[in-house]
Amino acid sequence: MKKVTFVLAALALVGCQSSADMQKSIEQSTSPSEALKAAIVHDARDYLADPYSVRDAEISNVQRNPKTGIEWVCVKANAKNAMGGYTGRQTIEIDARGSVLVGNLPNSPACSNPSLKWQPFGELEALKNL
Repeated sequence: MKKVTFVLAALALVGCQSSADMQKSIEQSTSPSEALKAAIVHDARDYLADPYSVRDAEISNVQRNPKTGIEWVCVKANAKNAMGGYTGRQTIEIDARGSVLVGNLPNSPACSNPSLKWQPFGELEALKNL
């Protein structure tokens, strides 16, 4: 039940942006900080079934919803599921306040926007080296 509430809250936060607001947010986006990337990598260890199998990882620039003050990034990666098979590249929206993660939304429609700016996320792939 807690997870459902969390997902609905995340949908409400991003859903507050109009198309024009979203495009403006993308244009004003910035590269994610090292602290934000580190927080995502840290939480991936608990979130993913096999965090040491991550490959083909990318992270988007940081967007900001001016109405809520929430910042968000999208992460794309391919990782193994609980059955041991690769799932194909999946996306997840990660909501944050600074470098504190406050929510996530798997397969968020916001992450499929073709205007998003992506960059390699080697820090997430480096989990396999631990």
